Amino acid sequence: MKKETLKDYLLNDKVNIDKLLDDFYGYVYIIVKNGVSIYLTDEDIEEIISDVFIAVWNNSEEISDTIDIKAYLAGTAKNIIKNKYRKNEINFSISEYEEKIVDNSNLEKQAEENEQSIIIKNTLKTLKKEEYTVFIMFYYENKSTKEIAERLSCKVGTVKVILHRVRKKIRKNLEDGGYGYEK
Repeated sequence: MKKETLKDYLLNDKVNIDKLLDDFYGYVYIIVKNGVSIYLTDEDIEEIISDVFIAVWNNSEEISDTIDIKAYLAGTAKNIIKNKYRKNEINFSISEYEEKIVDNSNLEKQAEENEQSIIIKNTLKTLKKEEYTVFIMFYYENKSTKEIAERLSCKVGTVKVILHRVRKKIRKNLEDGGYGYEK
């Protein structure tokens, strides 16, 4: 797989932001979502993602056109997240903390969801590259099976079979971990 560089996204010496967004929005979303606190709102997450692409646009003349664009986007996202946390360091009052206190049943549910998430992440680590790519494109980048098939130069049926196999592996590992699957 060819490493995509900024040069691949230049149009008349300016960044083709539409193409960049189309190709990497899902990728940046995953980085931001995994890198932020659960207390940030969806609007905050969207703002960070927008800031990442604006930074590329504003700094495109200073960025080497041979730089790995994925690495640059990831680094930019992480820096913007850090800066946002620095700016937003707020001393919460006791009343704000009290609002966030949850009951034990909610804690148990959250712990269970965390355990399930770990099982799923561990399952994803065992997937073949093609299976992993299809799963990420479908569930995290919200690509349709047709879009995935076009991007990977395969048939829609192949994508559906891969998704079925991955779901089956995840379901089995969840069941093995004590989490029954209801159809």
